[in-house]
Amino acid sequence: MKAARSGTKVRYMFAISLFVMATSLNAETLSFSTFRVKLENGWTHRNAGGDDKQAIIDGPDGNDTLDILTLHAAQSVSAEALRNMTNVDSAAPLMGQDWGDFSGYQYDYAAGRSFYRQWWLANEAEILLIVHTSGAIPDDKRIDAVNRMVSSLTAIN
Repeated sequence: MKAARSGTKVRYMFAISLFVMATSLNAETLSFSTFRVKLENGWTHRNAGGDDKQAIIDGPDGNDTLDILTLHAAQSVSAEALRNMTNVDSAAPLMGQDWGDFSGYQYDYAAGRSFYRQWWLANEAEILLIVHTSGAIPDDKRIDAVNRMVSSLTAIN
């Protein structure tokens, strides 16, 4: 009887492993001319304006939006120039961080019942302005999904 339970447990764990692998393999990659981002399962995208400069990624429950705008500078963007692009008071400390192949600044705030997380990121002369908007303070699961997408940014040079 004990051996039968052990065999069932192994099959169960194997099935879970296959499900997790299949789920991660189904993630869609959104490609632009200068970068790629892996979408989390359930998140969908649409191009804004029908060009390669802006994408809107919608959360599975319709409560979240991740808006990505691309800009191209004439030369590599310094950390100081990128910091100057933010709309955050210069007295507020912003720590530089890496997000995938890009680096820059992140800032979170709430206004009313909405939550916002903004990124100003650069890779050489490519600039990404990203805004996560949520109609409510998001839970950790949702924040983690958004962070994984932003962390998946891959530059195409």
